[in-house]
Amino acid sequence: MPSTIPPRPSHPSRPPPLSRDPRDPRDPREPPDAREPRDSRELRPSGPPEPPRVPFLTRFGSAVGAALVASGLASGPAAMRVTSALDARGIWPALAAATLIPMLLSVLTLRQARVGLRAFSLGDARKRSWSLALWVGAFSFVLLALGAVLRAKTHHHPLAGATFSIAAGVMAVLLIPFSLRFGSIAARWQEDNRKVRLVAFVVVLLGGALGLMFGLARILPPGGPFSPAVSANLVDVMAFTMAALLASRPEFEARRALALLGPPLAAALFVLGARYLLLTPTLGTTIEQRAPAFGPAVSVLAPPQR
Repeated sequence: MPSTIPPRPSHPSRPPPLSRDPRDPRDPREPPDAREPRDSRELRPSGPPEPPRVPFLTRFGSAVGAALVASGLASGPAAMRVTSALDARGIWPALAAATLIPMLLSVLTLRQARVGLRAFSLGDARKRSWSLALWVGAFSFVLLALGAVLRAKTHHHPLAGATFSIAAGVMAVLLIPFSLRFGSIAARWQEDNRKVRLVAFVVVLLGGALGLMFGLARILPPGGPFSPAVSANLVDVMAFTMAALLASRPEFEARRALALLGPPLAAALFVLGARYLLLTPTLGTTIEQRAPAFGPAVSVLAPPQR
């Protein structure tokens, strides 16, 4: 019987070798991510994903709610002055209602301006924001102090005006490096989450400003360099500006509570305030005398009775 030769085991078929383009220097056995071009890997977005975009109705409703609160804060000093001259209730809501629409427009404008400033900040928004805030505050105080001293001590008005313009230009340039330096320090502390140093820095600045104001008050005559109307305008404009800047903060854009409760409460305040102004004809004249900055807004709702 012839011996049977066992069949030779067949070897498994090997996969064909990977074709490689001789012009491609990359190894085809590398994983897909490694085979990806270096430029495309660098173009991948890094860091946390962008936050979801807030709907338009939420943003507008929160702006109305923030403007409602800010108008109440901004009209506080004027309401106290008018109440001391005219014994009547409801003056504060009336002034807040008259300020509501200008405050809403200011909040919306400042929100858009904040986006534009962030685009031109060149990746260093905190430093530039701190530097700009310090420069504006210091330069405003210099202008106020310089104008008050020249008004009180100089009797030649053309000479005082020329001195004021030259000194203001020089101080505007000299304050730039100091503002940039202290702004960079404050921004670095904010990035490193050093809240104690940052709060101490702000307290020192406010304390220095108050000390300079008290020192300036001793130099000036008792009556002050400004008339009551000018002083009232300065206080009201500063209160309005600070309230608008606070209400335009980006933290308030996505607040659903402001978006839901703000518009109905603002509408109710506007109707009640306008009705109170219409039912009190003499109030418009008193507001023009005690709070001239609110005169145009009040005259639109209720023209003063002459």
